[in-house]
Amino acid sequence: MDLMHENMTDMQKVKMVGDPDTDFTNLMAAHHQGGVSMAEEEESNGKDAMLVNMAKKIRTTQQEEMDKLRKFADDHKNAKGDTALTMQMMQPMKVMMANMNHNMSGSTDHHFAVLMSQHHQSGIEMVNIYLDRAKVPEIKAMAQKMKNDQQKEKQVLDKWLQEHKP
Repeated sequence: MDLMHENMTDMQKVKMVGDPDTDFTNLMAAHHQGGVSMAEEEESNGKDAMLVNMAKKIRTTQQEEMDKLRKFADDHKNAKGDTALTMQMMQPMKVMMANMNHNMSGSTDHHFAVLMSQHHQSGIEMVNIYLDRAKVPEIKAMAQKMKNDQQKEKQVLDKWLQEHKP
């Protein structure tokens, strides 16, 4: 839970410029940092082999994506735009944090599955908001792939949670 709060604080520090591609890449890189941190926690302390392996895959994939997102943001010449529109990409994380159960009990595995499922859901919603505003085809395609991957992982996590109620 602390990792999620830290991640939300980091996302709120992202300076929005009004360019949907730059704002998305900066926000999603910060969002992925939270996913990487949760995955590292699961790798270190998790007991369920499937979840630990999933955490390793998530950490690797999201680190690679973060590197690409940050490189794009550093190299991209920002277009002028409306920051109010791009600020909407923050809403899914804010809603997730507001609705989160702060008194979670259970194992590291259970915490990981719950929080990563919610984390992926907010990422999927962020991508959906971005896709309507995307200008750069490479980043739009990357966002769509992230969405597809996270939807699949979320299904696995949700199924695991159904089978492993605390």
